[in-house]
Amino acid sequence: MKFKEKFLLLMMKIFRVEPQTLGVPVIIIEKGKILLGKRSPKDVLYPNLWGLPGGLVETREKIEEAGKREVKEELGVNIRVIKKSNKVYEEFISYKRLNFRAINIPIYGKIIKGGPTPKDETSEVKWFTPTEVRKMKLAYNHKEILKEEGVI
Repeated sequence: MKFKEKFLLLMMKIFRVEPQTLGVPVIIIEKGKILLGKRSPKDVLYPNLWGLPGGLVETREKIEEAGKREVKEELGVNIRVIKKSNKVYEEFISYKRLNFRAINIPIYGKIIKGGPTPKDETSEVKWFTPTEVRKMKLAYNHKEILKEEGVI
């Protein structure tokens, strides 16, 4: 185990805290299809699974700005934020001996510049029908999000 992981486990034990992350999954729908990216085989969590583009919100970054940044980094496109969901989604994730809570607030986006292309964190990009997505296993709690949002 690396020093950082040991240190984090020690801090969690001493202060009885659970690490939390704030994520922003981005829902992009065009012509009735949902844009998903296939996670890199090198990803620690959920390698090779399809999921919504998006990622973690950085310190002092607004959720909408984080969504725009993440989509640009992962897919090479610029989006306009259409709306932010009024729902908050939680997922509890375990990795090695670390347990943490992932809090996700989805946004809806529309591509305004570029065509989606896989970048470093993404091995493939594809548009799927809601019927296809209902049959898939997705990364994180993205399937739950799409169901609750009424997308699939």
